[in-house]
Amino acid sequence: MNIKRKKQEYYFKRNLILDAAKKIFFEKGFDLATIDDIASEANYSKGSIYSYFRSKNEICFTIVNIHYENILNLFREINKQNISGIDKLIQIKDQFIKNYADSVDFCKIFDSFRHHKKQCMEAKEEILKNESFNSEIYQILYEMILEGIEDGSIKKSIDAEKLAKAFWNDENSFIAEFRYIGKNSYDYLYNLIIESIKN
Repeated sequence: MNIKRKKQEYYFKRNLILDAAKKIFFEKGFDLATIDDIASEANYSKGSIYSYFRSKNEICFTIVNIHYENILNLFREINKQNISGIDKLIQIKDQFIKNYADSVDFCKIFDSFRHHKKQCMEAKEEILKNESFNSEIYQILYEMILEGIEDGSIKKSIDAEKLAKAFWNDENSFIAEFRYIGKNSYDYLYNLIIESIKN
């Protein structure tokens, strides 16, 4: 078997495990789910699971990072658009609600990740990856706000750094908080922020 085919097979099996884990986490919750449950759902032995992941936490981190990478790619695409800074922030809200507001699974896995983030050092690679995603998401928001100040769509008095941190930081991110406050209230609050910073 050539190297390319081996790599494809590795990622195919790894993705099957991640899909099985998502199903188990969403059905039972992270705390009640076991590696045995995941192995059974994936039709693999427990030992096979450990040849791809060191722990249940690492599996959870990997699933979360797939979501974070998707969010980052969404922000990158919006940032490329030839529109004002304020319109980019509005696009983020609209796209985020469209893609994630009704995703109960995303909300559950996001919460599990936040709860267990500091408890699992064997998932160091995934933690570092997540920190990198967080940092770039924040940076894009910061640049959008600065762009809005420069293009006149956002008030000059706005502190771009503080606003970007309020929207997205390592610990909590207003942009992802609709799971607690409800989609309609979230939309209302986000629009209030936009109106208060709009020039």
